Amino acid sequence: MADKKFKAEYVPEALEQLRELPPEYVDRILEAIGIFEEVGTEYKNINSLSYDLYEIKPSGVRAYFRYDKERRRIIIVGFICLKTTQKAPPRYMKQAVRNIERYLQEME
Repeated sequence: MADKKFKAEYVPEALEQLRELPPEYVDRILEAIGIFEEVGTEYKNINSLSYDLYEIKPSGVRAYFRYDKERRRIIIVGFICLKTTQKAPPRYMKQAVRNIERYLQEME
């Protein structure tokens, strides 16, 4: 088995949100994150957002993350269940940025 291109890490707030999702959404999002770990940035199901965040969005749920090419990691900062036409509120994305900055400081 080849090495993964990325390794997923989760900020504590993201793990709390993950536990609150319905099981079918957890399965979808973890499968999508696993694919991203294997395929990397060529994964077609990711989108660039503002605040240097990205999203993976399998049906009905989204994961927000930032990735670090040098350390080969993606840092998952949050999950949200949305209808396909909704976007994450800017306040949610700003909170995700604060969560990831705190996480990175703690990891140093």
